[in-house]
Amino acid sequence: MGPPADGRAEIGFVPAKSTSWEFWLILATVVMVAGALEWRSAAGETQTWDEGIHISAGYAYLTRGDFRWNQEHPPLAKMLAALPLLPMGLELPTGSEGWRKVDETRMGIDFLYHNRAPADTILLAARRSTMLVSLLFLVAVAWLARRRFGSAAALLATTLCAFDPNLLAHARYVTTDYPVMAFYFLAALLWMDYLLDGRRRDLFLAALAFGLALMTKFSALLLVPALVALFAIRWAQAPNEFSMRRALAAGAAFAGIAFLLAAILYWPETARAWNGELPGLARIVKRGDPIGEWLYRAGKWFHLPAHAFLTGLGLVAAHNQGGHASYLLGMRSDKGWWYYFPVVFGVKSTLAALVCAILVAVGLGREVLSGNSGRRNSGARDSGQRARFVWCALLIPPAIYFLVSMTSAINIGMRHILPVYPFLYLAAAVLLTEGGAWRWAGFAMAVVAALQLAECFAIAPDYLAYFNPLAGGPGSGPHYLVDSNIDWGQDVKKLKGWLKAHGTDTAYVWYFGNAPMDYYGIRAEPFPGPLDEKGWNAMRGYGVVSATVLKGVYVPLNLVAPLRLREPVAKVGWSLYVYDLGKRPAIAK
Repeated sequence: MGPPADGRAEIGFVPAKSTSWEFWLILATVVMVAGALEWRSAAGETQTWDEGIHISAGYAYLTRGDFRWNQEHPPLAKMLAALPLLPMGLELPTGSEGWRKVDETRMGIDFLYHNRAPADTILLAARRSTMLVSLLFLVAVAWLARRRFGSAAALLATTLCAFDPNLLAHARYVTTDYPVMAFYFLAALLWMDYLLDGRRRDLFLAALAFGLALMTKFSALLLVPALVALFAIRWAQAPNEFSMRRALAAGAAFAGIAFLLAAILYWPETARAWNGELPGLARIVKRGDPIGEWLYRAGKWFHLPAHAFLTGLGLVAAHNQGGHASYLLGMRSDKGWWYYFPVVFGVKSTLAALVCAILVAVGLGREVLSGNSGRRNSGARDSGQRARFVWCALLIPPAIYFLVSMTSAINIGMRHILPVYPFLYLAAAVLLTEGGAWRWAGFAMAVVAALQLAECFAIAPDYLAYFNPLAGGPGSGPHYLVDSNIDWGQDVKKLKGWLKAHGTDTAYVWYFGNAPMDYYGIRAEPFPGPLDEKGWNAMRGYGVVSATVLKGVYVPLNLVAPLRLREPVAKVGWSLYVYDLGKRPAIAK
């Protein structure tokens, strides 16, 4: 069977036999199962460290136009999370000390746990927004992939995205990580379509996705060099079609839509800037890093106001310059390691993702250099160039994101490289479903999909704690990584259930998180000091310590030394280590 008239791939689960309704039925099943898994796990977990901060900030944006809160992240994801809360009649803790001191952590705790609705009701309502974004993203992946690469590639890529435990973990949290991944991927794919087919609709949608990504997280700025590089490649392939005028017009569309979205989402702040109520940016921004210096000079030269978007960008740059407490392979650092994210990719990626990475690496030379994949676009004169460009579009945006992430001093979680995975899955799906691979592709597709599903259901519902079997699984995870890779404060409800099953509601607790233990019916006692031998000998019952604390991150390592000599009797949700303090200490393995 020849290719379709528009030169796109016609590949389905059996392309000649599959129908539209079969495709959408399979997709609907994938989306519904993923949504059910997200909902079940979200309902069983307490807030992660950042969620109360994001939710209360979003509510402050919507109800008071107050953008002082959590400026390091643009407002879109937080506003979406706060929208379902508006009918609840909740109140911001404006009379609290946290509000007066602009203490984001304290404000988040007060908003969730001292309000008119139960904390879990507020949290689950807010999480629904991220879950909705995640499910719409799966549909968008399938739609974009199908129209360019065919049904089989679309369904395989969507399935791999839907059931990756790492993506599932963040698809149900109120954070910026999943939404920016979604918009980053969509912007790159729509830009690819525009550069291949020249439709203004794709240009507008790509610019819109870019603007939404930028209004979600500042790391979306990494799209700029990726999109410029892709335009340059198409210019090199067809100079007459990709003039400077076309580049300037596309750049104006991207900049204009991003500016418009910023003006709307930050509207009260934008009005204050317009009315001259904000101080000058040059007076506020912190210098000492390239972005801070650029903001200072731009503010001075152009008399820019200290708009929250600009000051937030400066805060992110200053944070990266100053570093963040991090842990890797038993080491601790405030400046991170260049190889942090390669290690993260190696131990946190699913076996299916690793297989996909190997497939793409092995097949890249044949696909890009041989030109055999040009048969996908054999209806066009530049079929070989177009096919090579497609591979550039699938690989350059994630490569730039990953490589720049390796320079970051903020090494606290796999969530910071999530945008890599949809590109990886789609690239592998395209490789497996092209015509020349059919002798073995069907078996490989089944293996990859089965691996992903098996690992997803094996770790459920503790998706955040996923580590692949090659790394030893979640039980060995803290040997490599902690913080939001496994322990983000999410397992207090599970701890309550574990203690109840063991006949108590009391434990000595050292917890990395913001959920109050007493709110969930746990009587938490403090541990004695590390040199208080009498206090340690008098302890009875259970001691509970977060994995992050146990590894000496954010606290001095010597404070937990007595516990590091003991073997835990349980690992609740894989993030909370439980010790029987009535037993004599045994050297931990």
